[in-house]
Amino acid sequence: MSGRSWFAALGALWLGCTPSRHDAGSRADAAGSAGEAIAEPSGARPPAPRAAAPPEPSPAALAASAAPTPVAEVEAARARAARVYSKGREVWIRSAPRPKAQWIGMLSIGGSVRLKSIEPIRGAGDCPAFYAVEPRGYVCVDGERATLDTADPVRQALVPHAPLSDRPLPYRYGESLGLKRLLRIDGFDAPAWPQGIHDLRHMEVRPRSSVAWTEEVEAGGTTWLWTSDLTFVPKEKVKPYEPTTFQGVVLGAEARLPIAFFRRKARPKYRLTDGGQPAKTDAVWERLGQVGLTGRSKRIRGLTYLETRDDGHWVLERDAVVVRPRRARNPWGRPIRLGGEPAQADGPRNTSPRNTWIEIAALDGWLIAYEDDRPVFATLISAGRKGAEERERAEPFVPPSTTPLGQYSIGRKWVTKTLITPHVDDDDWIEAEVPWSQHFFSKYLLHAAYWHDRWGDGQSGGCVNLSPADAQWLFHWTEPAVPEEWYAVQATRDDPSTRLVIHR
Repeated sequence: MSGRSWFAALGALWLGCTPSRHDAGSRADAAGSAGEAIAEPSGARPPAPRAAAPPEPSPAALAASAAPTPVAEVEAARARAARVYSKGREVWIRSAPRPKAQWIGMLSIGGSVRLKSIEPIRGAGDCPAFYAVEPRGYVCVDGERATLDTADPVRQALVPHAPLSDRPLPYRYGESLGLKRLLRIDGFDAPAWPQGIHDLRHMEVRPRSSVAWTEEVEAGGTTWLWTSDLTFVPKEKVKPYEPTTFQGVVLGAEARLPIAFFRRKARPKYRLTDGGQPAKTDAVWERLGQVGLTGRSKRIRGLTYLETRDDGHWVLERDAVVVRPRRARNPWGRPIRLGGEPAQADGPRNTSPRNTWIEIAALDGWLIAYEDDRPVFATLISAGRKGAEERERAEPFVPPSTTPLGQYSIGRKWVTKTLITPHVDDDDWIEAEVPWSQHFFSKYLLHAAYWHDRWGDGQSGGCVNLSPADAQWLFHWTEPAVPEEWYAVQATRDDPSTRLVIHR
């Protein structure tokens, strides 16, 4: 379902919300821990190896070239150019310049962030110095995990393996046919990576787990995939996933609720005859298509038909997933506006500037995103394949493959997060680098699913699955916002947080 890849310092998320290929057994739910930090379709990554980005000018070089200018200007230029660069998969941005201070963000492979000041802050423990970064927080710069040197050879070697975080799918993905990951392969000279880059716990990847990779390489007469954790797997042991093209609807003047989506298969369009009876036409709404509804309906011979905004066509209600608010008011008591109504002055407002919240109908398989009292986005989702239940007070909260009902808030977000579900025979399910993961409760997240496109039907182990394009849109829309160039964020007490309302 959905920091980073195989070996996260906090550990990959152990949870029961990976795809429902099989039940994970009773141990799947017990494996989650609420107190731990956890943590498509667009163009595929180009198959050819990518060249490293040209080195950026270092602060020292910039200062040297600026010798004739006044000292104050040189210092200002150095401050603007100075950055801290990640040399690993997880470089933590902390709330204070202390090794054990709460993490509030993260950099990952190939990542960097601008410094607020080029003046170091004395470190402690195994950290020689901290630096303040934009827009907030502190990073330990020790030369091993993070550096100020853009020309650092390890940093330069990692840049071509950076995830493509501007795309719905940051990596290329495929299904394991049963394989073993290798640290090195004969005939290919891989860099000497820093200790801890590779995850040694899951060197064997069971069938129907997933693999994420950046490049293909040829060595020893075999084509290998260079994976997200910089190990190698044989290409012949990976079946690439077909990317889904489904995406939801941004609501506004041209698109407003209610909307009908069509899951599972194409559905016929109807017209009313002169006698007012529905007549099936040769035209259809394609699977995963959508159409606006006027709100008018007719009950004819025990069946309900809904009028669409599509040239006088009608749709049989049972053929459609109808997306409309189930609540008359938002969580702060304001009446919900479907479009065109004047703003309401009554009702309390939340302190969040945008008052973002998300309504999810787990069994019907849809989601609406709101800003205060106004719907702004609607789409299909896939929740737990065994339904949705009110959560209990203690683990496992709900049965396996079940989505927890209730109200929650988004607290942590990762561009990608590897998810691991323990199996009954101790052979874990692994979903590598799940994009656009947003944690809301225990082991449950909103996240992209690159392994299926059965939107509207229950498919998950309890998480809320979204198409990659929808997941990316929501990731950048929800709160807390992920600062520019950060790979992950964790909300603090002062940050706004998008609310989730999950019902059946």
